[in-house]
Parts: sequence; C-alpha cells; structure tokens
Amino acid sequence: MSEARGREARLRPEFDYLYPDIEPGSWQPVEVLINRVVTMLYGDRSQSGVITGERLLRDDHFEFRGASPRPTGLPPDLSRLSDAGLEPGRAKKEMDARRKKQQP
Repeated sequence: MSEARGREARLRPEFDYLYPDIEPGSWQPVEVLINRVVTMLYGDRSQSGVITGERLLRDDHFEFRGASPRPTGLPPDLSRLSDAGLEPGRAKKEMDARRKKQQP
C-alpha cells in the first residue's frame, strides 16, 4: 500500500488529541494516514481500541473524499480495504454467500 490511489482523508479537529502526529483538517492520501496510524499503534498498542475500530481510519474520526480503483484481483463489489484481507477467491465466495442470504 505504498502508492496513493486517489482516496483522501482528513482528521476531524475534535479528535486531534488522539493523533498528535496528524494535522487536523488537512487532506492527505489515505495510505499516508494509515501508515501514520499503524506507526502510532506500534508505539502504544493500548490505543488500538481508541483510535481504530472496524477500519484503521475510523469514520467518526476522519472525513473522506475521492475514489480508489480496486486492486487487481479483488472483487469490485467490496467497498473496504478490510474486506480485502482475504485471498481474492475466498473473498468472492464469501461475498456471494452473503448475497444469497440477503435474497428473499
């Protein structure tokens, strides 16, 4: 995840105290912010439940803009990088299974 793909985020000012190394209100590539958050977590793992949740960049702590193409080999329907933690073939099978459960 070293090359920026077009998606940007900015830290909401009310959460700046949780992220001392991130300037609030400044749009940055999500890859840069993810790397900074991971670096913070390596320094203090007790923050993992505070500054991260289902995603490394919490929706309530950050604003997002832009779009990123899906990495090659991943199903285009998956919307989150956290969904991409599975191998592409397995991710597609699990996505199809979820869809079948949702259909009447």
